[in-house]
Amino acid sequence: MKDLLDKSRPIPLYYQVKESLLEKIKSRQFKVGDLIPSESELQEKYKVSRITIRRAIQELVQEGHLYTKQGKGTFVSRPKVSQELNLITSWAETMAEMGMRPETKKIEYTEETVPVSIAGLLNIPIGDKVYKVERLRYADDEPTCIMTNYLSPAIVPGFLEKGLKGESLYETLEKHYNIVLSRAEETVEAKAAKASEAALLNIKRGAPLLYATRVTYDLTDRPVEVVITISRADRYSYKIKLSGRRKNI
Repeated sequence: MKDLLDKSRPIPLYYQVKESLLEKIKSRQFKVGDLIPSESELQEKYKVSRITIRRAIQELVQEGHLYTKQGKGTFVSRPKVSQELNLITSWAETMAEMGMRPETKKIEYTEETVPVSIAGLLNIPIGDKVYKVERLRYADDEPTCIMTNYLSPAIVPGFLEKGLKGESLYETLEKHYNIVLSRAEETVEAKAAKASEAALLNIKRGAPLLYATRVTYDLTDRPVEVVITISRADRYSYKIKLSGRRKNI
């Protein structure tokens, strides 16, 4: 893979360096956790100024491809998990599609009085019971998200006794309750990590988190579940496919 830059291209040199480094990361010439060459080594390799190298590295750090350790250097980050919002996929399915190993290291099943905010979303009376599933999810041995699912006992009778079959709740619903999921509505907002969340996700208190609330419906447009997923913003992103333009009125 060539390291010489084409200075005749109408593209800034720092961006060409960034492209070259990113290609090495994607081709796994630089693997996850690898220490990349120092700024002086990269400066010599690409025959550009230290400022050019520094800007390329800074942008790769900001985009999550690299991370720095004070006094130790710059390392290759794990790729972010990217969830496509135009598809109904479970977290475990998304991990598997990205070649990552999903795992649940903490799981709790409870039955409780439905919270008022959840009752409205599940379309069940306030005061009724709801099944609650709390899970700490890992991807390739790294804590990635805290997930809380709410399910109506009327839709999934005996769920507390049967539990999940594997890592995917959606697979359990489809195979063991014959529920066909047809659509979902999801809201995503940014929040700072509380102390309890930070401890579970192995991040600093106040670190950025993505709070996603999803309501999933079956073919009869009946709300099947509400799931609140609290994800590390440095490990998770959302991808939306857009098409077309609104016609002028």
